[in-house]
Amino acid sequence: MFLKSDLHIHTTASDGKHTPSEVVTRALETDLDVIAITDHDTVAGVDEAQEAASGTRLRVIRGVEISTLFEGRECHLLAYAFEDAGLISELLSNQKNRRIQRARSIISNLNRLGFDITYDEVRGEAGRASIGRPHIARVMIKKGYASDTQEVFFRYLGNGSSAYHKIDYPDAIKVIDKVHQARGLAVLAHPGSTYNFIEIKKLKDAGIDGIECYHPSHNSVHRRRYLTYCNNYGLIATGGSDFHGTVQSYYNFGVLHIELQTESPLLRSAERVENGVTETH
Repeated sequence: MFLKSDLHIHTTASDGKHTPSEVVTRALETDLDVIAITDHDTVAGVDEAQEAASGTRLRVIRGVEISTLFEGRECHLLAYAFEDAGLISELLSNQKNRRIQRARSIISNLNRLGFDITYDEVRGEAGRASIGRPHIARVMIKKGYASDTQEVFFRYLGNGSSAYHKIDYPDAIKVIDKVHQARGLAVLAHPGSTYNFIEIKKLKDAGIDGIECYHPSHNSVHRRRYLTYCNNYGLIATGGSDFHGTVQSYYNFGVLHIELQTESPLLRSAERVENGVTETH
């Protein structure tokens, strides 16, 4: 049996535009069976989503998208179905401070470029969410400095752009180990053309459990490449819409999904967590 699944979704807990409860409502409307809430460097939206889905046919898997460094550049890892949420939260508390410092540095860079942007404005845009570059982009758009998020990232906030600031994120290999200590699964997010097979092998040798094969940024060559790799090396093939609620991602929700087998290691791990396995620290 296969379940229609979207394993990469963001909410207002990070840089999404819909609350966890609203995401659950949309998932039910689009006939999804399984979703994973994978906000950036925070699990704050997971409980609300699971509560909203309680009593429905929708299963919500505990997840998070963790920012790391690999081979000197930013690498995103998706952690799923971890039993020891406390251990993951400890890791993410340091990420929050890193994100705040990056936001301040980017804003300083923008000020030097002549833009009238303050940290308080960006903090107000983020609210209680984990602060990120999209919140800076939204402030810039509201103030008329750009027409859309894509333009802001291309000209100012994207990797290597004029106001970009690199964060000293934790090493990807160490984060994979930490996810395993929490008895979760670690998946490489949206690899696209970013990694060669030598680098993918390093991650596999470090214990990566899967690769996100289906993603809006992937073309048919990317999908085929990573599905073949997962099949050859026994890794879990995952995928999702990377939904943020923005115009760019809106129409992928419920459309870009994977057919997840009921006996998938990811679902088995999620069931172990749902059945109340005792967490230790």
